[in-house]
Amino acid sequence: LTAPHRIVSRARRRRLAMAMAMRTMNSSPPRPPLRMRMKAPRRHLSSPLHCFARGAPGARGRGSPGFARSTKPMVKSRRSSAVTAASASGVAETLAHVVGVCVVTGACVRSLPQILRIHKSRSAKGLSLGSFTWESIGLTLVLAYNVSREYPLSTYAECIALVIQDVIVACQIFYFRHGFAKSATPFALSAVGGVAMCATLFWWLPAQPFGAQALLSLNAVAGLIVNGSRLPQIVMNLKRGNTGELSWVTQALNVCGSIARIFTTLTLTQDILNLALQVTGLLLNGTLLAQCYRTIQMRRSGELVDDDVDAVVEEPKLA
Repeated sequence: LTAPHRIVSRARRRRLAMAMAMRTMNSSPPRPPLRMRMKAPRRHLSSPLHCFARGAPGARGRGSPGFARSTKPMVKSRRSSAVTAASASGVAETLAHVVGVCVVTGACVRSLPQILRIHKSRSAKGLSLGSFTWESIGLTLVLAYNVSREYPLSTYAECIALVIQDVIVACQIFYFRHGFAKSATPFALSAVGGVAMCATLFWWLPAQPFGAQALLSLNAVAGLIVNGSRLPQIVMNLKRGNTGELSWVTQALNVCGSIARIFTTLTLTQDILNLALQVTGLLLNGTLLAQCYRTIQMRRSGELVDDDVDAVVEEPKLA
């Protein structure tokens, strides 16, 4: 009796197990084949953008396991484009710094031809004293603004050399027109005024609460002064019909410097105000260079003789 009872119990247990298995299979959907149940590698899910790729798990639309493909090339292309853009930006900045250094180097000798020409001829014919004086004042304001904004030194260092050279040319013009006796007092007053202006712009004004806004406003005024300082020289050339002792080499260096400064401003600082001032300066410097070229052509053709240079009225002289 024991053996048949055990056999029946085992058979009953098998039937119960089969019934439970059938019930479980009927309640759940049929499972797909093994080849369709394979999941994509986890490396394809490293970015949220990959969930929209064809064949990715959870993708909608046309994506299906049959169309699954790796999105790794897309990631590589995005990374390569970003690296290319970064490298191009670095090259542009490096080139802008090199150009800035070249501008500073050229600025150190910009007015040297003009200084030597005045010294050699012992005359300041056709040169506007107000043009060089106002340019030195405007460049000092520009220098103070750039120092306060902590811009790279290569973007404004030429202002230091230009101010020194403008002061030398202004002193030469005043000396050769009025002599040493009448020049000593104006020279002393100008030196005191220059020291006071530098102390105000570089020491006192930045320490004030309104210093940043004041320097910004002064920079706009400085741009107008620097560019406006070209106008007296242009007007004098038009009245005289020639440029006199104005050096064309200096004007050519001014044009090259303006072009280079436009490039460095666009690349390094993106300062719209400085960019507008540089473009305006390029137009005025180009006008002076064209006037110098016209004078050279007149001298070559014989229309202008050096003895006739002073035939036109100069700037008012001191009594």
